[in-house]
Amino acid sequence: RLNEATPLLTRYVSDQRIPGAVAAVARHGRVGYLEAVGFQDLQTRAPMTERSLFRIYSMTKSVTAVAAMMLHEERRFTLDDPVARYIPEFSKVVVSDPSGGSPRPAARPITVRDLLLHTSGLNHRTSEIYRREQVRARTITMDQFIGNLVRVPLMEDPGTRYRYSESTTVVGRLVEIWSGKPFEVFLEERIFRPLRMTDTMFRAEGPDQRARLATVYGPGSDRQLVPVETETVPFTERPKLIEGAVGLLSTVPDYLRFAQMLLNKGELDGVRLLPAKTVETMTANGLSEAIQKE
Repeated sequence: RLNEATPLLTRYVSDQRIPGAVAAVARHGRVGYLEAVGFQDLQTRAPMTERSLFRIYSMTKSVTAVAAMMLHEERRFTLDDPVARYIPEFSKVVVSDPSGGSPRPAARPITVRDLLLHTSGLNHRTSEIYRREQVRARTITMDQFIGNLVRVPLMEDPGTRYRYSESTTVVGRLVEIWSGKPFEVFLEERIFRPLRMTDTMFRAEGPDQRARLATVYGPGSDRQLVPVETETVPFTERPKLIEGAVGLLSTVPDYLRFAQMLLNKGELDGVRLLPAKTVETMTANGLSEAIQKE
């Protein structure tokens, strides 16, 4: 069946549904399929390659969660610690009133577990209220982001509902606090370098990296693919806001190594990042029955 994959991807390129793609399949720890089709950039006709760099957006969250759990293994925190213990601004959070009344105090503090499970009550960056309040932008500092985030009332009490949110960027800030290192430095030293993920970073700095950065496209009015500007600060520059939720660039082979580490229960090529039991906990359903029924 893998023989059918490349013609399918090539057809998507020729039909102008996508500019290009890199696809990989691994089984039993070995790569069984790795192919690149189409173009990184339609204007320059730069071909897509196995080393093409992609903005991996929310796939950043898994990396951030691993970083946090590595520090959890070092007993830097417990999962039920209140976030306000480490970021005092979170002691001020309130909950919105669905009927339009005044916000009220939260029933309990947001915990680290809430952030990791997306049960914090925080909202997502694409929500109308977050855009209106300008909560998140790559041009602001982490302190400004935190201040903006806690200014907006929670959607519900912590621990009562699953809601995809900005929580993981807060986890990235906690990693800095627990480790005493900038977030990107911790990831490089403790995850990327040990796993030999040489093409995973927060910005494409050098000429080689910039040449391999794929352009983002979307459908235009005439059904032709057109470039889409996704951020105010391009991924060739260092943003002020380094985000644990969305910020990384990576290649398919690099991220495959990270995924294989998780499939191997925390180990790859003799390098162990997490105990097997911790990975099992991370990949189990951590939501209560009550939340799942929501």
